[in-house]
Amino acid sequence: MDEAKDASAKGTRQAFQVAYHADDPDDHTIGVEALVPALRGFDRLVRESNAILNGDRSRMRVVVASDFEHKCFHINFDVIQHAIEVTKTFLQDDHVKTAKDILQVIGVIRSVAGSSSLLDYLKWKKNNQVEAIEPSEAPRPADGPQTHVTIQIVGGEHNTINVHPDVLKLAENTRVLNAVKDTLAPIEMHEASRVEFRDDAKLVSSIDEADVRDIVLAADAPKKIEEPEEPPPETIVATLFVYSPVFDEKAERWRFVYGDKHIYADITGTSIAVDAWTRGGSFRDDRYRVRMEVTPPVTPNGEVHYKIIEVLEFTSASQQPGLPLPVPKQRKPRASKATKKASKLKSKGPKRRS
Repeated sequence: MDEAKDASAKGTRQAFQVAYHADDPDDHTIGVEALVPALRGFDRLVRESNAILNGDRSRMRVVVASDFEHKCFHINFDVIQHAIEVTKTFLQDDHVKTAKDILQVIGVIRSVAGSSSLLDYLKWKKNNQVEAIEPSEAPRPADGPQTHVTIQIVGGEHNTINVHPDVLKLAENTRVLNAVKDTLAPIEMHEASRVEFRDDAKLVSSIDEADVRDIVLAADAPKKIEEPEEPPPETIVATLFVYSPVFDEKAERWRFVYGDKHIYADITGTSIAVDAWTRGGSFRDDRYRVRMEVTPPVTPNGEVHYKIIEVLEFTSASQQPGLPLPVPKQRKPRASKATKKASKLKSKGPKRRS
C-alpha cells in the first residue's frame, strides 16, 4: 500500500534489542546460516502476530536500525506500524494493538508486571498438551473483555499459568511458532549460547540453551485432536424398494431405492434377511415400509448411515405369471433314401417279358 495513504507516512515506531552471546566473550561473530533464519524469524513473528491480533487494520515492517556493538552480537530492531484507514488513529481505535502491545505479548520488551508473554508461556508449557482453559479469577474492568485465562496442562498436577487471551492466540498459530523457532536458530546451531532481549538497553529476559529446548518442544508439541461428536440419528418412517436381489441370509446391509437415490441400509436389527430366505429369496422392487434411523456424517466427506429399526409393512414385487409353452407337433419319422427306393420298386412290380 502507498505510504501516503496511511494514517502516517512515518508510522509509529517501537524499538527492541536482541543480543546473541557466545561462549567466548571475545567472539563477536555469528554464522550467516544461523543469522538469516533468525532475522527472518523476527520479521515473520511480528508480522504474523500483527495479522492475528489486528487483522487488516494495520501493517508492520521490521528493520535493523543500527550497527552491531562489541561484547556480543547485538541487533537493534525497529518495528514500524501503519494504520490502514486514513480516518482512524491508534489512539482513537481501542481495538488496534500497537507495536508496543504486540512486542509485549511476544515478550521481547517489558510488559506489565505479572503478565506472562508468549515466550514465558512456551517455556512453561514445554511439550505438554493443554488440558483445560478457564477464565481467570483475576479482576477485570466492568463490562470489559476477559483480560486473562488460566491454563492447565495435561499431567501437570494442577500446574497452571495465567496468560492474556492474545498470548493463547499466538501460541495456537503454527506460523507464529515456526517464526519463534527461527529466531532461536543461532542457539540451536551452536553459534550462540543464549539470547537476551533488551528494552531501551535494559535487560527484559534471557533465554539459554535449556530454555530454547523447552520453547522448541512446546512449539513442536502435537496438538490435542478433538474427536468429532457423532451427530444424533433421526428416526423416520420411509418406503424402501429392493434395488438388487440378495441371496445371502447373513448379509448385514441391503441396497435399496430410497426416493431418488440408492442407499445401503443396515438390516441387522430386523428379520428382513430371514423372512426373505423363508420366502425363497428377495426380488427387485420388493417394497418395505420401515421405521429407520438416519445418522448424518461425522465428517464433511462422510456418508449418511441408514439403519432399519422395524418393518411396518412388506409388499412383494409383482411377479409376471409363467405362461405355458406351446407343445411342438409330432412329426412322422422320415424314411431313409434306401427305404423309399425299395418301396417305389415294390409299388411298380416286376417287369414283364415280351
